[in-house]
Amino acid sequence: MINEPVPFLANIALVARADGILSAAELGQLEAIRKEYGFKKSDFSAAVRLAESGNHALTLVGTFADQVKNLELILRVAYANSDLDAAEEQLIVDYCHRIGIHQEQLDRILVEVVASLKQTGKLCPACAAENTPDARFCAKCGVSLDSQGQDIQVKLDIPKNGIAIEFAESTAMSFPKALELAKATPGYQTCQRNKKPWHLAVYPSGAIVDALPLASELSGIRNRALYIDGKEQQWDEVFGFAWCAVRRATAYRPVEYCFGKDENRLNPWGCKQARMDWTGWADWFCYGKWEKSGFIASKIQWRFDKERIKHELATNLYRCRYCPHLNENLLEAVLRHLPDVVVPSEDNNWDFHQIYEEVPGAIKVIQKERSDGFTYSDEFWTDGIRPKGLHVLADILSKAFREVNADSGIIKTLTK
Repeated sequence: MINEPVPFLANIALVARADGILSAAELGQLEAIRKEYGFKKSDFSAAVRLAESGNHALTLVGTFADQVKNLELILRVAYANSDLDAAEEQLIVDYCHRIGIHQEQLDRILVEVVASLKQTGKLCPACAAENTPDARFCAKCGVSLDSQGQDIQVKLDIPKNGIAIEFAESTAMSFPKALELAKATPGYQTCQRNKKPWHLAVYPSGAIVDALPLASELSGIRNRALYIDGKEQQWDEVFGFAWCAVRRATAYRPVEYCFGKDENRLNPWGCKQARMDWTGWADWFCYGKWEKSGFIASKIQWRFDKERIKHELATNLYRCRYCPHLNENLLEAVLRHLPDVVVPSEDNNWDFHQIYEEVPGAIKVIQKERSDGFTYSDEFWTDGIRPKGLHVLADILSKAFREVNADSGIIKTLTK
């Protein structure tokens, strides 16, 4: 009696699927073992899932006799195809070392296992019934015994270079289109995992744009994964821009869409996901500090904290960093041409950002105005500046577009 059936069976399944394929003969032996030893179907399913998870290594289960029996069954399934894959062989050798089985002992066990397999007829992968060696269909349940038709790919070969997207069979309405797109890729693969078909689409390195249609179709499918150069990536961190790119594709003027012109939320960065618009109430115009200027310190000026602005941009645009429409060179050029220092009392293009209570970093401003022969004083607190109109923005964009050799014809449309 095996007290820990799940890891015991997982050891067998792990070796059986080490070559990436479960043949009809291996499936038949696995089902026969389950019935011979009275293992529950739930334990068997749990063991297969454990072996497929990638988190299971060959485990010593029970007494030494149990461990030897485990080895015999591992060999029985592995040799069901009359050959041994290199990956299967390595696992078996490692297991023998762990339980203290020497080559001579392994050879004796192997002779018995192979002899037993030769005496056994063709086992049905569905019901484990024994059939004659030349049988094409199971005499008990009628399942095809054609090994070529019964072989099951149990894992996907994730490429070490390029972009790979894997996803499971789904009842979602978008699944048929997703499968069609995946099958159209040159490196398409499919396998059986947890009794469910899985599919793999492969794209060349850097071809995020090519993968975008499939990613969009998979947006509502839960069982999916993304790999870049063989390493799994967080889906939303790579395709976080997908929904926005879809909207851009259907926009009347796509470039204006990126600059926020369509929503009257103009931004200088060329991406509305920066969430740092060119408006008087935008918080980023308060990223900086007030300082005194002039030889006698008679004026106050605002100095932008460009490092903080750069940090906020990087944070906000992190999920869009793979967007093919994001021009990072333009973004950096805009930041460079943003004035380092502004004196709002002397520059008509800028004004104080007024607040009505003191906050850290704010200063008090007293402005005097004359009207009808009277002088009025306006007192307020300010923690930054705000732009007056779009003149400065047009100037910044003109310089930035020239620097990155971009078409500046759009600037007039954006700022008019």
